[in-house]
This record gives sequence, structure tokens and C-alpha cells, in this order.
Amino acid sequence: MNRTKLLLIGGVFLGLAVTGCSASHQARSVKPSGFLSDYSQLREGKEGEALLVYIQPGVDWKKYDKILIEPIEVWHDAARTGFLQEVPKEEAQVLADYLDASLRNALRNDYRFVERAGPGVLRLRVAITEAEGSTVPLDVVSTVIPQMRTLSTVKRIATGTAAFVGKAGIEGELIDGMTDQRLGAAVDRRVGQKRAKGVLNTWDDVQGAFDFWSERLRTRLTELRASSK
Repeated sequence: MNRTKLLLIGGVFLGLAVTGCSASHQARSVKPSGFLSDYSQLREGKEGEALLVYIQPGVDWKKYDKILIEPIEVWHDAARTGFLQEVPKEEAQVLADYLDASLRNALRNDYRFVERAGPGVLRLRVAITEAEGSTVPLDVVSTVIPQMRTLSTVKRIATGTAAFVGKAGIEGELIDGMTDQRLGAAVDRRVGQKRAKGVLNTWDDVQGAFDFWSERLRTRLTELRASSK
């Protein structure tokens, strides 16, 4: 094995030990992708919130102690060249699996993960999307099996992809597991800071955005439970 290949492999394993370390910031605007069935409830987010957000008033968030994370979907814009348009299917699969694992890593101490809806269950629907213009779903959803849903077991992207450079979009909603009532929804987009280019840096921007959103969801749910009567 030559020196260049050894350095690349060493760098990838170093990246496994560092999550959320890349510097990114919230984009100025975002356009809905079509993943959510209804955008009319969403308002512009305040400081510290997603760009578009909705929280159902009067919800007793304390009664939810379980969560069903539905398979993460990957969407792309069929009308433009961009973030998800150019991502090979295999790498899009890695993105879906990574976000699934990131969410579980953030929520594992607060909720019990279940595979079916029911009493006390939050259903979480999420899509990875560069939301601009008309979009269509790719035939890609998260596929990692329950006992393998940890960040340490998710395959990482080891090849540079220009489409990954410094930007990621996401849409999601929380639904009551018994009534199917929407409890909350959000649309957001983050972009990386300008810095040295490289295989690990381009992936770190996306990974860091996913980890940021996962931790932000955990924090927001903690706040909502604390404020529930």
C-alpha cells in the first residue's frame, strides 16, 4: 500500500473520532421542497430556530417517552444542478444512514426507540434536501438495522464529491403516534465556512450540519417538555 493511500485511510479514521467539529452557519433563506404535506402553518424562525418552523400550541410534550424515527428520505432538485442532483446513489445512502444514526445518538438518553406508532410515541419524519424549486424523491431511504444504528458503525464517504461542499438542507416534522396530528415541523439549511478544500473537509461540512440539527432537536424537545403543564 503506497504512502498516499495510507494517509487517506488514516485521515478517514481520524474523521470518525470527530463529529460536529466543522464550522457552518445558517443560510439566509430556504425554499420548501415538497416533502412536507403542508407548509401553510410554518412561520419564519426566530434566532436559534430553523428558518421555517411550526410548533402546535397546547401540546403535552411530557407524555411522549418513545420515538419512531421513520426512514430518512433523500430528495433532489430535478430542475437544477446542485447538492443532491450530483450525489451518487451509494453516497446518498451514506447520508441517509448517517443522519439516522446522528438523530438516534442525540435522542437515545431521552426516548425509547420503537418500530411502531402507538400511545406516547412521537413519529419523526425527515428528508435531506437542497430545497429549491421543484423536487422529486430519490429511491433512497436509511437502511441501517436497529442494532447497528450508531455513528461508529455508519460507513463514511471516503471520496471527494463536489456536491458536498459546504451546504446541506433538511425538512422534518413530529407527529403524534396515535392521532397523526402534526405537533411540529421545520425547514432549515446550513452552509459551511470558506476554508481549505479537501476530501475530509467537504464531508465534515455535511456531517457537522446533521449533528447540529440532531442536537438542536434534542435541546428543543427538552425545552418543550420542561414548559409543558
